[in-house]
Amino acid sequence: MKYHTIKILFSIITLLLIPVLAYNQVTGCTDPLSNNYNPLATINDGSCTYNTTAYAPSVKVDPITDSLLESSGLQMAGNYLWSFNDRGGSPTLYRIDTLTNILLQRVILPGISNVDWEDIAFDGTYFYIGDFGNNLNGARTNLKVYKFPFSAIPDHASDPVAIIAAQQIEVINFTYSNQPQPAVATALNTSKFDCEAMIVDNGKIHLFSKNWINNNSTHYIINGISAGNYVADSVETLATGYLVSAADKVAGQNIIALLGYQSTGTGNHFMHILSDYTADSFFTGNKRRIDLGDATQMAQSEGITFRDGKYGYMSNEKFVRTVGPFAFVINQKLRAFDISSFVNDYFTSYVFNGNGNWSDTANWQYNLVPPSLLVAGNEIIIDPVNGGNCTLDIPYTLTQGTKFLVAPGKEFLVKGNLEIQ
Repeated sequence: MKYHTIKILFSIITLLLIPVLAYNQVTGCTDPLSNNYNPLATINDGSCTYNTTAYAPSVKVDPITDSLLESSGLQMAGNYLWSFNDRGGSPTLYRIDTLTNILLQRVILPGISNVDWEDIAFDGTYFYIGDFGNNLNGARTNLKVYKFPFSAIPDHASDPVAIIAAQQIEVINFTYSNQPQPAVATALNTSKFDCEAMIVDNGKIHLFSKNWINNNSTHYIINGISAGNYVADSVETLATGYLVSAADKVAGQNIIALLGYQSTGTGNHFMHILSDYTADSFFTGNKRRIDLGDATQMAQSEGITFRDGKYGYMSNEKFVRTVGPFAFVINQKLRAFDISSFVNDYFTSYVFNGNGNWSDTANWQYNLVPPSLLVAGNEIIIDPVNGGNCTLDIPYTLTQGTKFLVAPGKEFLVKGNLEIQ
């Protein structure tokens, strides 16, 4: 139900009061799905462990269009699936209908090349394409992310082969904070500075390395999404035990999926489900690893995207291998998965704990500012410093199913429009 717009100038609104509770915090494993769950724990310390779990994503499309023999990145946007080919392919994005497997549109990015495109992300407004594959010698000097508005893509029915205007494509260049510069070349597939996985969240680009040396993955953060030159900061490392080849995030929840495979043996594939983490520290919460099968089942899977909640898709490149007298040929496929039974809901609390304008990032805990569209289940807590206030200095819409709370005795001042749907 949509209510009338609330427009109050410098007035105090108390939408809901939250009590201040005083109790002893207990750290431990807070996930009931784990094998070491502590029901007394109130703070997740990342210690949860899980029983070995095998899961086989179902085949949805076999094969995907022949235009995507090397489907590397995968992303849902505008109710369609988007993908592209791996290194050396055309600088083209493909729109696919997941119901019919019909290739609906080719979107060409002029003036740039596909040196080694590896992942794609979508923040609701912009597409981000990661040209950062670096397994040849680990010494690329042109690591970058291309960014352009989703609105720049015309309707596929009227324009099945579209060209993005060059001036609408931004370039985000970066180097790794822990890689000596100039980078030193190594042999093929021996670098720890390769990358094939990316998400964009909270105005930052998050990269997950594909470490060929020890099968760990380092989480790097590019602190910005505007064109320019950046240093990707190394913030944390996870011992995955495999090469991370893709990543995506559940919309509106603190749940991230990493996908990857082992380059030795039978090419076993895995998924890590990261959940209930703190702000941008994705490895601080639950880290559940799921066994997906070997290369004869999963080929070489390098694309993952969520479509609706915890349901999503995976894609693999066409896989051709000869082992002794045996030849394996596995088509490029689209698989469907659902992780609902493996992870609980983990919504985000956006806490205003500073003083002054809503739009000032520094006024929010962990610098997490509520997005323009808050998914149902998430909450905003207004708890400014004593004697301070929170001033809503920009238009904001509270969507149905979200929570908005004001701490007792605290001031929330509405300077612009506050709309409640």
